[in-house]
Amino acid sequence: MQEFSNDDVVLRHTLPVRLFHWSLVLGFLPAGFTGVMLFLRPFLQGYVPGLFSAEIMHFMMQIHIVGAWILTIGCVLFFVFQPKRIAAFFHEIFDWTKRDIDWMKVSGGYPQKILFGKEIPVPPMGKINSGQKMMGVMVFFGGTIIILSGWVLYLALPLVPKEIAWYADKIHLVVGLGLLACVVGGHIPLGMYNWKEFVCMFTNGKMKVNDCTHHHPLWVEHDIEKIK
Repeated sequence: MQEFSNDDVVLRHTLPVRLFHWSLVLGFLPAGFTGVMLFLRPFLQGYVPGLFSAEIMHFMMQIHIVGAWILTIGCVLFFVFQPKRIAAFFHEIFDWTKRDIDWMKVSGGYPQKILFGKEIPVPPMGKINSGQKMMGVMVFFGGTIIILSGWVLYLALPLVPKEIAWYADKIHLVVGLGLLACVVGGHIPLGMYNWKEFVCMFTNGKMKVNDCTHHHPLWVEHDIEKIK
């Protein structure tokens, strides 16, 4: 293991990775929440007609489309200009060992810490933990599905058969709702719970070695380099 002092700082997230995450925040979340509003309109319009008026729904759709553009452009640019990081990402999220299974069995110790304030032994992790690996798999497949199905509905709707349009709409809805639930219900709260990592991702990408060691000891041991 390399020798580090308490004041040593490492680059945990590069600028392209941080910009990509910003594109997810500014693209997926507005598109997701407005998509929920559009989905709920037929069920709730009679109870709160003002909230689901034609003008507001038109505005929601515009936000939905702008969010889709931001999400799509962010993903395309990241894939085109960061092929090495994409390859590393795929290697990380699909490389599962017994250590990952053991981590998932105890959910990384988060239920015990959050609910009972108790620390339990947790298998050591690399740059991302097993929960982040699973989230990465869902984001990759789910994000690809909602982007492709969404653009079919937006650009190709007059051209495709009605059956394809129907399936594209239902797949877009189900996968989008599922992914939004995972992000809002799990990924974001846990990210904010690990506040230093959350700030690291959305600011300068740097963290102190001691802060990294607690959650990612294998990454600290094998891969990090000091920033001068």
